[in-house]
Amino acid sequence: MASAFFAIIFSSGALAQDSPKIIAVLNRASWCSVCMANEERAVKAFQENNSDGAYQFVINDLTSKDTARKSALEIKHLGLTEAMQPYKAAGLVCLFDAKTKEPVNQLLISLPNEDIGKAMTMFRKDR
Repeated sequence: MASAFFAIIFSSGALAQDSPKIIAVLNRASWCSVCMANEERAVKAFQENNSDGAYQFVINDLTSKDTARKSALEIKHLGLTEAMQPYKAAGLVCLFDAKTKEPVNQLLISLPNEDIGKAMTMFRKDR
């Protein structure tokens, strides 16, 4: 259910801007207690702070080898395979410059909504 939830939330609202400034890869897993406790709330905070579509969200589902393999295809399509190599932890959102594919920063989905919003605003301004 969570993966479908993310796909719906993250695909909506991203049409406001022609191309995103930042690609945010959300590492999640059904076995991750931090993910289960925070993901729905965090996704809502991401959505609320992305009305201009500056962020493109991608789910990296680490639940199983099968889900990770499927997620890897989307990550490869975005040109982030190599850039994502060091980031294997669930509950982590890895931010990349959409043009250069260089790392921008990381966020934990356990951050309070206000901190997620402040970080998103700050990183958006840097692009």
